[in-house]
Amino acid sequence: MRIGFFAAAAVALLVASCGEAGLPQIGAQAVELKADDMVHGKSDAPVTIIEYASMTCPHCAAFAKDVVPQLTKDYIDTGKVKYVFREFPLDGAARMASAVARCFSGDQYFSFIDLLFANQMNWIKDFDGNGMITREDIEEGLSQMARQAGMPRERAVACANDEKNLAAVDANWQEGQTRYNVGSTPTFIINGTPHIGEISFDALKQVIDPLAGG
Repeated sequence: MRIGFFAAAAVALLVASCGEAGLPQIGAQAVELKADDMVHGKSDAPVTIIEYASMTCPHCAAFAKDVVPQLTKDYIDTGKVKYVFREFPLDGAARMASAVARCFSGDQYFSFIDLLFANQMNWIKDFDGNGMITREDIEEGLSQMARQAGMPRERAVACANDEKNLAAVDANWQEGQTRYNVGSTPTFIINGTPHIGEISFDALKQVIDPLAGG
């Protein structure tokens, strides 16, 4: 089945909506975690970082590769930060990938997210060589990634199309837009204040330290 979300137009959407660093938006809001939030870190950490990200966003992948390991070592593992990952899919492929990820939990969830980001161009590809990425191509790519995480192909395909998982992903997308005015990825909500675009570890450290008492 060919689906328009995976056509060339979607690439243009990713370029426009997956952006580099920008200025913080004005206006902090209270941070409220939800029962189905994916959280890494201690519940009483003084700093909460919520990332709205799309699994097909290259800037989100760069943050996962270049910043998250040091953030984890210096702030999450030390109890200063809890990191919340919320899906903000920019296309159908990202939506399906997020649904598969939600079949994992705890550390396995975050490990699978890291795997998808690290291999972004491997699972988003035209397996049939027909010049247009199809739903079946995305299912195959996600199945290959899931097998590396110990999930059988049939389970991965079922998760990619699971209505409950997709509803949770869609709810995060909707809330990101309506509550925090998210329009691009990555967007970070740090103790209630939005910061738009990719951010380096050094820049993130400057934001975190005063909030963490460091």
